Amino acid sequence: MRIGHISDLHILDLDKPRPLRFLNKRLVGGLNLLLNRSNAHSREVVEQALHKLESLDVDHIVISGDLTNLALESEFAAAAEVVRSINGAPGRVSIVPGNHDYYTPGAARSGRFEKFFSEFLKSDLPQYQLDSGYPFCHLRDDVAIIGLNSGIATPWLFATGRVGDEELAAASRLFQDPEVRSRFKIVVVHHPLLPDENHTIQFNRRLINDDEVLEVVRTNDVDLVMHGHTHYFSILQVPKLGTPGTTYICEAGSTSMPSGNDPTMAGKFNVYHIEDSHLVEVETHLFESHEAGFVPWRSEVFRRQIAEG
Repeated sequence: MRIGHISDLHILDLDKPRPLRFLNKRLVGGLNLLLNRSNAHSREVVEQALHKLESLDVDHIVISGDLTNLALESEFAAAAEVVRSINGAPGRVSIVPGNHDYYTPGAARSGRFEKFFSEFLKSDLPQYQLDSGYPFCHLRDDVAIIGLNSGIATPWLFATGRVGDEELAAASRLFQDPEVRSRFKIVVVHHPLLPDENHTIQFNRRLINDDEVLEVVRTNDVDLVMHGHTHYFSILQVPKLGTPGTTYICEAGSTSMPSGNDPTMAGKFNVYHIEDSHLVEVETHLFESHEAGFVPWRSEVFRRQIAEG
């Protein structure tokens, strides 16, 4: 099975919002858009990534949060339009929210993300799903994709996340379901569980209960974690707890960034190759230019380690 992974789309569509809606945390976010972010993210680059993924014949696409900038209805509508343009989208796409999708308390309380993307949150094992809509589970052939929500409304200058205690408990029960235990298990969450070797996680951008989430992941034989948030490419490996094997924790970067002169910050997506319930390769594509689109950047092959282990 081949699974595409895009993240941190930050699709912008202000649609003349009322000034009163910026008398909150959006004031800082709006200034950031004017000074930086509006040039740093491109809907056209996202559409080129999706076109490339179709040419690569992926079976499923995962989006690990931050589809919007300011969690405005116009942004969600634009992001939903992009997602629904994917062939067979409801059955081929799994989505979780990020901190930008819960940018204000009002956006969080209203369940704005969940209303716009409800068809992608339907679970194949709804008995474990809380009223919030999480955790959800998508069963695709020999793969189980479990979506967790780390998005929370935060104070100004904070972009932290947290997975709720009840949600983690429900996820632990879900992992023990025979339909899940027999499959290659993927967890999708927006915030990273660990810093990589090149980048620290700032205090005001961390997953508050990262230790608890990582323990649930490692003790329940999860094979792969896909996340976003940092906008950097990374592949980490941690040993599972209680069973032999490795949990891979991966981020491609922000797919929508057109910074082609800097490979570390240019738009990226990952394609995960899964064979016989093992991750055998992670293939990363990088945005080179609007003319060239996305091109192969690097490939991490794990077949040898698996064969020897």
